[in-house]
Amino acid sequence: MASNPLDDAERLYARRRWADLIQLLEPLSPMYRENRRFCYLLATAYLHSEDIGGAYSYFRRAQSLDFRDPDIAAGMAAVLVRRGESDKAVQLYIDILERFPGNARATRALGFLRRQASSGDDDVDSGRLRGLYPGPGFNYRPLAVTAACVVAVLVLALAAPRLLSMAGNANPPRPGVSDVVLAAEDLAEPVGSGGGFLFVLTEREAVDAFDRAKRLFLDYRDEAALVEINRLRLSNASSRFKAKAEALAVYAREPSFLSLPDRYEWADVSALPALYNGVGVAWKGLPANLESGDGWTRFDLLVGYHDKNRLLGIVPVRFPFELSVDPDSPIEVLGRVRPGSANDARFTLDGIAVHAFNP
Repeated sequence: MASNPLDDAERLYARRRWADLIQLLEPLSPMYRENRRFCYLLATAYLHSEDIGGAYSYFRRAQSLDFRDPDIAAGMAAVLVRRGESDKAVQLYIDILERFPGNARATRALGFLRRQASSGDDDVDSGRLRGLYPGPGFNYRPLAVTAACVVAVLVLALAAPRLLSMAGNANPPRPGVSDVVLAAEDLAEPVGSGGGFLFVLTEREAVDAFDRAKRLFLDYRDEAALVEINRLRLSNASSRFKAKAEALAVYAREPSFLSLPDRYEWADVSALPALYNGVGVAWKGLPANLESGDGWTRFDLLVGYHDKNRLLGIVPVRFPFELSVDPDSPIEVLGRVRPGSANDARFTLDGIAVHAFNP
């Protein structure tokens, strides 16, 4: 009887034979793309082989299949460190610790990153950066030094010392957000009277909304910050004021099931979709009218109907990739709200991730 290829893959993984693991799994991708363990194994092999693009793609796919798995999240965090996106990696490790207090991988990784950032030494032992990579036993021992790791460590040491110094206790500062400030010219005329708008703000209310959005970004509450920015976009705020709000909006990161502290419900969004434009939401329901093609999937999400007791509403969802969805199984969809227009009650979701669950 032929052996199960995933069993063979597990044996190669345990022996850290990354090249052989890639050679085994790559041809099987069309068959096992919906298997989270397959995606994790292949992503890990890519990472240890320094194929950062392949590792990112498959860890992200694994996250879409099971966002709760701390090993998958730790693997993605290691990829982010290699890509020089240390702020995102730190946040992901913090998310792991919030969900799994005392998680050894996340704790040791944060400690390692803090020590490297606080050392102030450009000549960092870059081989230890590979200790962040997932693998059998999550081995943190120093491994081979590579030039690419030197670049990643230099980026980390130069760009994120302040960020990582706070990682052990709270969310780290966000580089760039504090640099967006209101100039005297902005404060001279924060509101106007021309054009159409949904919200009428006083000068003090406009300034408060901007300051609130900035504080929310610094606290990593991106979705709540975007709501405040949308409030300014839809208000009588001056064009200069709105431009500063747009400058803040570029710092919004892609939401995930793990990092979504402010969750807006169907009733919130359906009351005024324009206020939630671009805001990430996570809603449970049942899929209907499924369609998919090369590079896309769309369906209608019956929000709140996952237990078949109460239907809150129906929203069209579109994903920029093909995925397998069981129309008879309840799912949770993560996506960004896209309203039709400022005064339109209709809206859609740009899908980011989906996972099945038992209600």
